[in-house]
Amino acid sequence: MNKIYKHNAISYYDQPMRSSRYDPVKVRWEDKICQDHYRVMVKKVIDSGEKLKILDLGCGIGYGYHLLLNILEEDASVEEDGCKLLDKDNIEYYVGLDINHDMLGIANDRYKGDEKVATRQCDFLRDEYPKRAFNIYFSSGVPFSHFNDDDFSLLLKKIFKHIKSFERSAFLVVDVLGRYSIEWQTLWDEPSWHIYNMSFFSDGKEKEPVYMKFWGEELNDFVVKNAQEAGVKAELFDTFDRSIFIGRHIDTSSFNPNLKKMRTMVNGLFYPLERAPLLDMFMDYTYEGAPEDVRAYYERITYLWNYTLATACSYLDMPAPDWFEADEACTTPESLKSDLEHLGEIAKGKKMYEHTDDFRADVFEPSLGYLLRNIERDCSEGLGAAHTLISIFEVSP
Repeated sequence: MNKIYKHNAISYYDQPMRSSRYDPVKVRWEDKICQDHYRVMVKKVIDSGEKLKILDLGCGIGYGYHLLLNILEEDASVEEDGCKLLDKDNIEYYVGLDINHDMLGIANDRYKGDEKVATRQCDFLRDEYPKRAFNIYFSSGVPFSHFNDDDFSLLLKKIFKHIKSFERSAFLVVDVLGRYSIEWQTLWDEPSWHIYNMSFFSDGKEKEPVYMKFWGEELNDFVVKNAQEAGVKAELFDTFDRSIFIGRHIDTSSFNPNLKKMRTMVNGLFYPLERAPLLDMFMDYTYEGAPEDVRAYYERITYLWNYTLATACSYLDMPAPDWFEADEACTTPESLKSDLEHLGEIAKGKKMYEHTDDFRADVFEPSLGYLLRNIERDCSEGLGAAHTLISIFEVSP
């Protein structure tokens, strides 16, 4: 990792919470989808009577601790002030490992005074792990995609050996780049180990290419196979695609110049006093070069996205694009039907929101944003058809 890349990465991750790094898509969409999946894993740990013991591999600024600590209760009562699943009593310790001293400095500054948090500068592929048991081996920000197959195999066996040494089960969260993201559709026919552009670290001014590994469904068999060779059992607990149409390279056009700047437009759904260009958000992409199951998945998700936008536009008396037609043969999930009906009730009751500055920008569009997000959350199949593929394994010694 050269100096320019390191400097840009550190500056990028050290931005304040209200910045391009922590835009509404990051906080209300990407993080929330992850947290909804992590909730099931975390609840299984605490329901067993254990406290969380987390080893964060490639922790960077310690954002994984923030993600886990801020998981919301699934159905928190509105009269309660607190709505988070965990409190500090549910955490026994969090240990973050990273090779970058400057990143760890940011983490240490952010969590100073929190006695549950410790960090260590190390190469988590080659250096020894702390001699203590963990029940969650965590990763976020695609650190495992930096490894080729041989090194990733070594890393997995090292993790499994550590789990086995304490004779206790643990969860492993594997966070990697998706093989079939539309962001790099031009590379779908290329080998899965190829250049990845970190241009968003430097607002596109300095394009710093690095080689990274991109994964599809084969990830799960790869992990299970390495577990068997290490003498442990790894079972797939959950898998999901994240950032299907709103990954950061959707807007940079670094790989695919034919995409709309959808992340910017979706952010507009959440910004107050800013109306998003709804008609520009319809998509008529084609998915040549994808395996059949990936292509079918994309076509279904694209249709549900467009159908949701068309329904929302009808509530505002806006016509959908002429080329879009509702397909009666396509089954709309019941949850989406219910959500769209609720959105219609919001539109009919707009007089109730006269106290707001702009009903469309402040009430209607954020609700539409959550509906579009929930299509991704509820329909994901874990195919690597998104910016990020995340798989969670339950590992038994």
